[in-house]
Amino acid sequence: MIKTRLSILDSMKSGFLLWKENFTKIIVVGVIVYLPTQICIELVRILLDKSLLIYDTPTNLSIANNIYTIIRILIGSIALLAILNFIINKLENEDIRELTIKEILSIGLKRWEKFIGVGIIAGFKIIGYTLLLIIPGIYKAVRLSFIDCVVATNNNKFKDECDESEKLVKNQWWSVFGFLLLMFLLKLLLEFLFMIPLYYISSQLVTILIGTVVSLLETYFIVVRACYYYKINRLTNETLSSEEILAKRVLPETPLPNTR
Repeated sequence: MIKTRLSILDSMKSGFLLWKENFTKIIVVGVIVYLPTQICIELVRILLDKSLLIYDTPTNLSIANNIYTIIRILIGSIALLAILNFIINKLENEDIRELTIKEILSIGLKRWEKFIGVGIIAGFKIIGYTLLLIIPGIYKAVRLSFIDCVVATNNNKFKDECDESEKLVKNQWWSVFGFLLLMFLLKLLLEFLFMIPLYYISSQLVTILIGTVVSLLETYFIVVRACYYYKINRLTNETLSSEEILAKRVLPETPLPNTR
């Protein structure tokens, strides 16, 4: 049996091929979710600018950015779950029936409530560890980093999504940390490049369009995440199977009863 190799580069390559192959469906799902998200953020920004004067103090700006992040998570997670489920199912079963855009979105909507609930539980766990020290908080955050993938692929099975994520990352913590760090830096670079025009063009329409385009391009990272999760899940299952086989081999044979 060929053992699965956990590679960031392989996940990025296979993620790009899948993203390109399913580009139309992914982008349409993204537009349906991210365009309203960006419009909501812009409307909230206008309201906050009038009430808080968000650009006057760093504190007000921080509050505003936190509100924008919450909006992105609350609405954007529909597309996140939908795309994760769509891609991971394709990886697990190449012969699966092609889903329509409506079906892909409906999966994201059905699992949205579960994801928000699990996300809140995971958030409290991370905060609890962070209160001890920053390092334990980072450690726990990495261990819980795949709860979105677990929720997206959970076909009505009773399982603890936080526990499932921790099991996956348990023996691959540094690899997962490196993967998450690289994805974060690449997304940060992408957002920085698209933020430059906003310093020269002050237009609400341009802000909405740029925000939507950035979110659509970031769907590539969602696909890469799905590929990485698929590989780490396979690797974990292979390791468990190997351990079970080894355990059976080392168990002493039960002696036959003496019938004399």
